[in-house]
Amino acid sequence: MAQVYTSNYANNVPNMSNSELVGMAKNRYTDAETMEAISKGYYRLAKEYLAENPNITPAAAKELWNHRGYVFKSVLLGNGTIKLKKKEYTEVYRKYFKNNRRSQWRMMQAFLGSRYYWQPGKDQNNTPGELLEEIFDDLGEEEMDRTYTLRRFIQHKNCPLNLALKIGTIKTPENARRYYTEEFERLRNDAMLKVAEITKRESADSR
Repeated sequence: MAQVYTSNYANNVPNMSNSELVGMAKNRYTDAETMEAISKGYYRLAKEYLAENPNITPAAAKELWNHRGYVFKSVLLGNGTIKLKKKEYTEVYRKYFKNNRRSQWRMMQAFLGSRYYWQPGKDQNNTPGELLEEIFDDLGEEEMDRTYTLRRFIQHKNCPLNLALKIGTIKTPENARRYYTEEFERLRNDAMLKVAEITKRESADSR
């Protein structure tokens, strides 16, 4: 038997067109029951847009989190919508993302957060520092050649001192020396600024 809601929009989710569902999923002011109905509905793209909605309700977020696979999980984690215990972050990473090349950019979204300042959740990602180090150590050669990937680690609010030092002393890859030497130099400089920032903060915290 179909669930009955008090919201007329929620009750009509099964009757909406795909474009109508996407519009409701994107709208920050969509009511809670409609969000829940979309999260339980059939249209996957609408559910993905709902996961990205900064005002998604806890009930709808939980419904999406319990879906199979990693797509919704990556969005919800990346935006800080779902908060886990430290151990759970590592469990999710190892189950869905570790050594899975198909999910590489989703993994970045999940554990390093939004890449651009205008995207939701830019500073809301809560990946623990220990896991950031594990993810860094698991990066393939292709990602290690990309300064913008490495930069996302030092921009993360939980970047640990040891990881900032690793990036601050990283060598420019052989195949990047012709065109990207200056980019790697800027990366190392920024990483050492991060080292100084973390050291200063930890020193103040220990007083």
